[in-house]
Amino acid sequence: MNPDELPPPAQLMKFIVGRWISKPIYAAAELGIADILADGPKTIERLAAKTKTHAPSLYRVLRALAGVGIFREDEDRTFSLTPMGECLKTGALRSAAVLFNAEYSDKAWEHFLDSVRTGETAFDKAHGMPLAEWLAEHPDAARTFNEANAVKASSSHRAVVDRYDFRGIDTITDVGGGVGALVSEILRAHPAMRAIVADMPHVQEEAEACIRARDLRDRCEFVACDFFRDVPSGSDAYLLSHILHDWPDDKCLEILRNCRRAMTAGSRLLVVEMLIPPGNAPSVAKLLDLEMMVMTGGRERTGEEYESLLREAGFSRLRTITTSEGISILEAVME
Repeated sequence: MNPDELPPPAQLMKFIVGRWISKPIYAAAELGIADILADGPKTIERLAAKTKTHAPSLYRVLRALAGVGIFREDEDRTFSLTPMGECLKTGALRSAAVLFNAEYSDKAWEHFLDSVRTGETAFDKAHGMPLAEWLAEHPDAARTFNEANAVKASSSHRAVVDRYDFRGIDTITDVGGGVGALVSEILRAHPAMRAIVADMPHVQEEAEACIRARDLRDRCEFVACDFFRDVPSGSDAYLLSHILHDWPDDKCLEILRNCRRAMTAGSRLLVVEMLIPPGNAPSVAKLLDLEMMVMTGGRERTGEEYESLLREAGFSRLRTITTSEGISILEAVME
């Protein structure tokens, strides 16, 4: 055994007590500690004053996080950022730390074993409604949700832009596109292209603000739509980025068939998702699959499972393009 490798009981114990790290990270994210430290080290007293917290308790939290490399404790109980702590700033992973540890998420995970036993969605049982409906009623949580997903997907966005050949596409519709983060990257890389962000009305205001901020108003518009009912027609390509994993197979088929009805001969459907690898290979997708089971009733899938869904929805000309970021682009061309 490698002397640096923990014995199996200690390795397992690290996973068992994982919240001893995730919850302090959540507290630091909610309090904005990384943002406060962005301009240099601060004493615990100053940090407590800025965050309106109990200094001795905050010290214990930051000391613990310094012990795992997120902050650095110097003399006189002064804290500063490490490279990992830099990632906890706003615009980086702060929103993800809040999203995955928020009270409403914890409440859903309390019913995890119920999902395992029954196959039902834990979030629905915990909150009495699906996640999408709950977010529509809780705009602050929805903003954090959208920001976290945009940040989380930013690396995959670049991979899609760099890896896929968008030549021949004049107009693209981002179905369920949120605030338009991915399609904005595509438009920046292809100045002659136009785009539509199609999503639910409750994200319209934020999406249009993001479109304005990126100076894309002349080339990108928001269209309110429910992709379970219909999808705007007339585009050369339709994009489903990290959408299908939110839903069970029957709902995915509804979305795919609505996209197919909106498409014309030669138009392309691009499905961007993580794919579960075979066997015992480690994969974030295998863990994210559990988050989908709890929060949305969806699932991560293998490449074969996605291809089966596409064929059942009426698509036949399929190919899969892999990227260096652990995601894949499944392309279907309308015949």
